[in-house]
Amino acid sequence: MTRMFYSLLLLSSLALAEPGTVIRKTDLRDKPFLDAAVLGNVPSNTLVDIQSRKGAWMQVKLPSGQAGWIKLLNVRTSSGTTSSSTALANVIKTGSSGKTVTTGVKGLSAEEIQNARPNLAEVAKMSSYAANSADAQKSAQANQLIPVQVPAFANSTPTSAPSNKQQQERRP
Repeated sequence: MTRMFYSLLLLSSLALAEPGTVIRKTDLRDKPFLDAAVLGNVPSNTLVDIQSRKGAWMQVKLPSGQAGWIKLLNVRTSSGTTSSSTALANVIKTGSSGKTVTTGVKGLSAEEIQNARPNLAEVAKMSSYAANSADAQKSAQANQLIPVQVPAFANSTPTSAPSNKQQQERRP
C-alpha cells in the first residue's frame, strides 16, 4: 500500500511539471534570490521542466536531472499542442485550460517587499549616470534645443485619500 502511495505521488508530481524553454543564457541558483549560490549555467534553448514558481523565479529541472532556480523572464513556457495529461494538470492548477492572460510583471510577494534591502552599490552606479547642469547645457546647445519657460505647478488640493499622518493631524 505504501509503495502504491509513493508511486502515485511521484506520478502526480511528474504530471504537474510544466515544460519550458530557456530563452537566454542564465545562472541556475540554489535558491530564488539574486545573491544565492550559482549551481551552474543554463544555455539558451535548453528545455526545462518547471516544478514551481515563487515571485519572479521558477524552480526548474534540467534534462541532466539537476534542479535549481532561474529568473521567470528567462523562460518561455511551452504552448501549442497539449497532451491530455498536461491538460488535466492545467485544469487542476488553474481551473481551466491553463492559459492565463495578465498584464504587468510577476514580481515580489508581500514578504519579499517587507524584507527588501537597498543595494547601495547599484544606487551609486545609477547616480554615476546623472548629468550635471553644465553637461546638460552643452548637450542642449549641441542638439540645438530651444529653452522654454514652464510655469511652476500651483498648489492644489490632494486628489488622493489623505495619508494616515494627515488623518491623525485632523483628529481632535
